[in-house]
Amino acid sequence: MSKKILVVDDDVDVLETRKIVLEHNNFDVVTATNIKVAEEILKTDSIALIILDVMMEKDSDGFNFAQYVKGDERFKSIPIILATAVNQRTKFKFDLEKDGNFLPVEKFMEKPIDPDDLIATIRGLLK
Repeated sequence: MSKKILVVDDDVDVLETRKIVLEHNNFDVVTATNIKVAEEILKTDSIALIILDVMMEKDSDGFNFAQYVKGDERFKSIPIILATAVNQRTKFKFDLEKDGNFLPVEKFMEKPIDPDDLIATIRGLLK
């Protein structure tokens, strides 16, 4: 049985592209275009990993969702990859070593993400 990955992004093209890449690499994929849908999926599906955008309906949606996941005993062990262009769009420079409390995620990947790098990162986190 393959691992199920939740991809959360408000850009439908990004969702579809990621879904194709992940399914081609034998992962099951569920997608959400907003945080509310993502929360419902978490409650009903067995999710192995989350790929999460930051800026959606609100610029802080991804950060808030990551904090929700890591703050809930049921979900806190699920690895999160923060996949975003926030550094490019805001000129902020987030760094997991310095901002780990604010960014409770296992990996920060700057968009655009090379599909091979994404798959390697996922496999590393799911070992």
